[in-house]
Amino acid sequence: MTVHETPATEVGRTTPLTSGRPLLLSALGFLLFYVAVSFVTPAFASSSLPLPDDPTAEARAWFVENPLAAVMIGVCQVASVACLAGFVSALGRARRWGYAAVALMVLSSAASWLLTAVAPDASLDTVSALRTLSFIAGGTAHVVALGVYVWLASRGGGFGRGVRGLAWVALVSGVASLVSLVVYEGAALILLGRLLCMIWTVSAAVSASRAIARGTWPS
Repeated sequence: MTVHETPATEVGRTTPLTSGRPLLLSALGFLLFYVAVSFVTPAFASSSLPLPDDPTAEARAWFVENPLAAVMIGVCQVASVACLAGFVSALGRARRWGYAAVALMVLSSAASWLLTAVAPDASLDTVSALRTLSFIAGGTAHVVALGVYVWLASRGGGFGRGVRGLAWVALVSGVASLVSLVVYEGAALILLGRLLCMIWTVSAAVSASRAIARGTWPS
């Protein structure tokens, strides 16, 4: 163990990892299901999903006109974090933060589904509240929790400098996304932090699989 690593027990790993396949499959599912959201909107919606700073009336009209798209976007997001939950479980480290990231995205999707259900009769205040909940839970809050998870999970030993370094970058980007709560342009950091964390899960899965095959993964 190098000076840059933390014993696995300190980051919550309680079960030995004997195969890299669950990590690889769940990491790829986490990434691919989320990417699928980009294809759902043009396939099922008449227009792109309104941005957080678009007028609330326009957002309500979109949800009224595109309920199937709204539901399918949520389905893809939940499927994505279901795979993340599988990754968190398989790696067995920093589970509390990993599952928090999962729960926040599920909350975001649930708020979006509720908005879809009530949009035709909901007041603008209700629409605004549900939109805000969905964007914050599935955006900034999710990415911050995900960044912390990635960083903690990378410290448990078994990963090389590249994986640990990427975790640091993902953490900084995730925490920096808090700026989006004050300045809308900071939303770019949400996307950056999310993508970096997804790339980390794939990189970590590949690295762990190789270490397991060599017999060098910490027990």
